[in-house]
Amino acid sequence: MPVSFIGWQSWSDCARPHRKSPPRYHSPHYKNVTQVHTPQPIRPRFPPPTGWCSWHYFGPYINEQIILDQAKASVDLNLNLDYILIDDGWTTWGDWHTPDLRRFPHGLKWLVKQIKSLGLKAGLWWAPLLAKSSSKLFHRHPDWFIPNLEGTQVSPLDTFIRHKRRVLDLENPQVAKYLKSVLDFFTDCGFKLLKSDYLYAFYFNPKFKSSQIPDSLLHQLLAVIYQLPLFSVACGCPLAPAAGVVDAMRISEDINIPHLKHLWPVNRLIHASRLRHLESNLKSRFSTRQLWHLDPDAFICHPAHGLTHHQVLRLQTLINRANGLKFLGDNLALLSPVQIHGYISPLLSYR
Repeated sequence: MPVSFIGWQSWSDCARPHRKSPPRYHSPHYKNVTQVHTPQPIRPRFPPPTGWCSWHYFGPYINEQIILDQAKASVDLNLNLDYILIDDGWTTWGDWHTPDLRRFPHGLKWLVKQIKSLGLKAGLWWAPLLAKSSSKLFHRHPDWFIPNLEGTQVSPLDTFIRHKRRVLDLENPQVAKYLKSVLDFFTDCGFKLLKSDYLYAFYFNPKFKSSQIPDSLLHQLLAVIYQLPLFSVACGCPLAPAAGVVDAMRISEDINIPHLKHLWPVNRLIHASRLRHLESNLKSRFSTRQLWHLDPDAFICHPAHGLTHHQVLRLQTLINRANGLKFLGDNLALLSPVQIHGYISPLLSYR
């Protein structure tokens, strides 16, 4: 059964699949519209989950108290969520064994237990193929990284970032061994969901003349994650090699930029563009539901993001149409009863 993939990876613009800017939208090997043939539909292993994600309101400025407060708020509001997802900010990229103990002084395993005691499951974000130049991993093993390949393909903003994001060489057996040890650490902590991000980064290794090798390496990594007792979400992921080895796939860019909170009207303009992007990509990638659950990104409705009432309703409609993951992204403690009962309750109750 053929499944078409419009756009190369999760964030690629389906309205313009051959768009070359930013570089991360465009395959360096010119495979921007592909097909995968499966003998039969690959049924997802788990039902689509609900949850709360730390990124959309707090960005990378998180700590264990923020996570626990949001978990408790979700219980107090009777939202009946499945997961609390700890996104970027819990450690230095690359040092995935060691959380930032200034922010998470009790460690991840303790935090997972606290979340579980509230009747929720814990999820975690990581970017397995990237490390910051300030990380212990980069300083200890500089030979594990692709020479002269920094994060400018990851984001144009890397030009202005002091600690550059460096790209791991997935062909190196020591790298694969390291990533496996990190995954063992995550499962030992008790995480039940893993969001893997920026999975396209190593495709920009100039030694690759086609996508065959990076496709194979990425498929192998995702297959290792898929064998773990957790729900796997792929983000920033080339689509074709992920078939059959992920539970959910992001289908567009982040719906908002948390650093733009309260910066109206800039945030309204950018987030309106992100809504158009999501709508286009959802239409083009709806058929991939036979391979994985669709992740249309989180639902946000707090005025700090700059969305109008009609844009919030449009986002709600798109997430319902995807019929996949439903994660909330606001500071739950700041939401009014009108926002809870007018936006969030209808979203979570829609099936």
